[in-house]
Amino acid sequence: MSKTGEQVIDVMNEELSKEQTGLSFELDNIMASNKAFRTTLAQSVVQDVRDGSLDATQVLIYASKADEFFKSIIDNVRPIVAGKQIQKGGLSLYDTEILEKKNPDKYDFTVCEDSEWDKLSATIKDASAKIKVRETFLKSLTSPMATMDGEIINPPSVTVNGMTIAITLK
Repeated sequence: MSKTGEQVIDVMNEELSKEQTGLSFELDNIMASNKAFRTTLAQSVVQDVRDGSLDATQVLIYASKADEFFKSIIDNVRPIVAGKQIQKGGLSLYDTEILEKKNPDKYDFTVCEDSEWDKLSATIKDASAKIKVRETFLKSLTSPMATMDGEIINPPSVTVNGMTIAITLK
């Protein structure tokens, strides 16, 4: 690792330890780890939260910031690695496999000038818009309703209802 990379990690660890979160990980251990170790480590942190040894909010913030940090590195380094020649059969390193993978083909059918496809596509768009309007109406129902034809329309059932939290990192 470069001196700059090591300095960034050192600064992160110093800052995180100043916050007294009780969380501290050596990144060298992560590089040499296998999936079972990382799973056990994560389960251990969750158990410490459940036991009250670690504050759940602090752990969530810590993990969210680390997730943002590592995702940024992955997003920016992946194209560099992809630009290198990976031999046939891939590369195995640190209990990791890196394989070249072709992205799936995408097609733009709007350029085909096929009247049948255009008609079918328009039918789908029209039906989707009508379904959306009907669903808005059905969500407004609070009790069963009878139509002029005697059909009983019931309000939809709520399949997922609960609270979650949103985290905004600054």
